[in-house]
Amino acid sequence: MRDIATGNTRYFTPPPYSLSPRAKAAYETQEKIYRDHPRDKPLFKRVTDKIVFDFNNEFPSVMEYGHVGISHLINTQNRTIFSQSLSHLPKPERKDLMNKFSFLAEQGIDCIPIQPESISIAFDFLKLLIKRGVNLKGDFRNSLNDMLILGTAVANESDLWTEDKILAQFAEDEGISKIKSHRGHFEISINEPNIADRRVSRESKGYINTAWRYAIHQPPAPDAPSFRRQR
Repeated sequence: MRDIATGNTRYFTPPPYSLSPRAKAAYETQEKIYRDHPRDKPLFKRVTDKIVFDFNNEFPSVMEYGHVGISHLINTQNRTIFSQSLSHLPKPERKDLMNKFSFLAEQGIDCIPIQPESISIAFDFLKLLIKRGVNLKGDFRNSLNDMLILGTAVANESDLWTEDKILAQFAEDEGISKIKSHRGHFEISINEPNIADRRVSRESKGYINTAWRYAIHQPPAPDAPSFRRQR
């Protein structure tokens, strides 16, 4: 969803609750919401969800769009609205992204959006990773994403498969799981019943940087915007 070079969001996905009644009805029946719109402008930016991560100037602030939006689309296999989200992109990119979306939809993937508990756990894990002296990835967002993925798995008590050896080793070192290796893939089984208690205990001992903050913005349901072509 992001441009690799700039980090900017390439397209936006709307959660259904943020849409007007007319647009929501089209969303639910998997019909196009907009029949006529500028091809050079991304749709849905004003109605997508957003998360802002602030690290008190220790790391660059991070803004993420559409975690709830893309989850709804994948879970409902809504190819029509996803296709509209991509309508401003060049045709080769649209085709590539649609193929990836269709693959996920056909596998029956249950996509889990980021929740507050996942972020709190991820912040804890990221601080512990830094304390261990592990070199963060060149793009800080990638290290943050790793911890968000692990935090989401822990919060939802879901097993995690990864190719990232450092992430798997961190999970084992922290007592989250005994990892299993399968031909270059690592299985992290979230099997410790007291993980949440361990996190609370660590927070009380000051392991987490309390100056780090996050904000989740859920847009209200506006009227569907209309586009006017200027001559």
